[in-house]
Amino acid sequence: MSAEVQQFQVDLRGVVDLLSRHIYSSPRVYLRELLQNARDAITARREVDGGGGRIRITPLTAESGEFVLRDDGVGLTLTEVADLLATVGRSSKRDIFDLPRSDYLGQFGIGLLSCFMVADTIVIRSRSARGGASVEWTGSADGTFQVAEIDEELPIGTSVHLVPRFDADELLRPAAVHELATTFGEFLPVRVTIDTAAGDIDITRDAPFLDAAEDPEAAVGYGRDLLGASPLDVIELNEPATGTR
Repeated sequence: MSAEVQQFQVDLRGVVDLLSRHIYSSPRVYLRELLQNARDAITARREVDGGGGRIRITPLTAESGEFVLRDDGVGLTLTEVADLLATVGRSSKRDIFDLPRSDYLGQFGIGLLSCFMVADTIVIRSRSARGGASVEWTGSADGTFQVAEIDEELPIGTSVHLVPRFDADELLRPAAVHELATTFGEFLPVRVTIDTAAGDIDITRDAPFLDAAEDPEAAVGYGRDLLGASPLDVIELNEPATGTR
């Protein structure tokens, strides 16, 4: 496997500073972004061949030395991987964080950049459902990256590997990963599991507030657990433009 070292087509340090100081409340959102990327990839694969539906998280341990999030979504081709950050670079400063979710590659690239708040090195390994060889993208916080085809026939989908920054490794370890994955992923319409020494933990469950009209007591009970007091009312919201309920 050979790879040519290239330069990001974005001011990486500036973007990471913008992310950490002005866009996101804390580095904890790295896992939210990765879960959203994986969920989008699964949605895209279902349009290609009807497959996909699982996200698997392996927290950082002393033995592994890295955090890994895997999905069985649509995957990325060599060209798409190489264009990830170029897509972000072509966006203006005004609209870089306002891309429509239909701009899958742009959103994936922005979500990926958020991981530099917790990691010095990011590795993406992927194989596309549309065909082509397995690919590997390695990005460093110094603003360089490498892209290469690899001989190994990976399963269709994508895995993101994070080597932590010296001051952020706790956010990649099991306790924090379980908390963050539950916060950001327990109601996703895909299966999210976490690898642990004792076996897999499935964190996803049905959202009781989505069927409030049929089972208002379940929605009220969820509100009581969340707020610590009974809600005054349950109001259903639906925004078709974003698919939010």
